[in-house]
Amino acid sequence: MNRTCPKCNVVFWADPGESLGAMYLDYAVATAVFIVLWAVLSWTTSLSDLAQWIIISVVTVASVLACYPITRSAWTVLVYISGGIERPRLKIVRGGRT
Repeated sequence: MNRTCPKCNVVFWADPGESLGAMYLDYAVATAVFIVLWAVLSWTTSLSDLAQWIIISVVTVASVLACYPITRSAWTVLVYISGGIERPRLKIVRGGRT
């Protein structure tokens, strides 16, 4: 993750609980993928329970790994919108001769 935003220079601090929020979003992704894939496999195939479990587990883990950058970014946006990340103060440069 970048230390600062290249566009607006907001500083992203790595707070101790910052990754926890992204993990909540990852949990939601994993749950959604698990339920949808379980329903599809149960209704459309006659695979054994063990085969279904292996397929569902592999796809769920892969989806969490693939979506982690997106969920981390989404959590950072939510923290920013809620006011958890403050914009840096502008430095005042006084012009003129001394």
